[in-house]
Amino acid sequence: MSERPFMQLYVSDFVGDTLQLSTEQIGAYMLILMAMWNAGGRLPDDDAKLARVARLSLRRWRAISADLLTFFQREAGEIGHKRLTKELHKALVKSEARAAAGARGGAATALKTKAHAGPNAGALPRHSPDSRNQNEKAPAFSPENAEASSARGEQDAAVFSREKAEPLSRAGKTAPVFPGKKPGWHRPKTHTDAANAIIEEIRSHDRSRTAAGDEGAGRDVLMLPAIRPD
Repeated sequence: MSERPFMQLYVSDFVGDTLQLSTEQIGAYMLILMAMWNAGGRLPDDDAKLARVARLSLRRWRAISADLLTFFQREAGEIGHKRLTKELHKALVKSEARAAAGARGGAATALKTKAHAGPNAGALPRHSPDSRNQNEKAPAFSPENAEASSARGEQDAAVFSREKAEPLSRAGKTAPVFPGKKPGWHRPKTHTDAANAIIEEIRSHDRSRTAAGDEGAGRDVLMLPAIRPD
């Protein structure tokens, strides 16, 4: 592809300058101008080559070329075109200006990036939340903390066992022990166990009221059907 992807065409000037040319001559003229633009402004002053550019036979080219060649400057075995050379120079200047601007912009961006990276070069890397959590959790798995955690676990288990056993003791029952289980293990309390414990508490209170001569004693359990055991 040519370095010059488009050719400036001043339509009014072109139409005014080619009024004396036939349609065939205008077509050949345009083809020569476009080939000259791609070639950098010059073409060989050779009838055979120019005929091929104009897509005409050599005989036909020679028949119409006299009028066409008046638009060109012939020098040192080449032909050129004054207006086309001027437009080529303008296009070259614009292209070089854009290239220089792009180079300056790229250099400025690189410098800005380097300046931005400089102050951050010595900054300590930040840990992500996951890495911080891992660092915080790591000491928890040391032998000393493991022993302390085990001791706390045993204490909590003992407290929990006592709390589970107290409602059964108040109800006059002992915690059930199941075969094949370690000593101190108790079956987890169910909703039925909780209901029974509450009912037993109410009955105990009713018995105390009955002993004191309260005629309304014994009715509290009947008023709480929702917590009766299944």
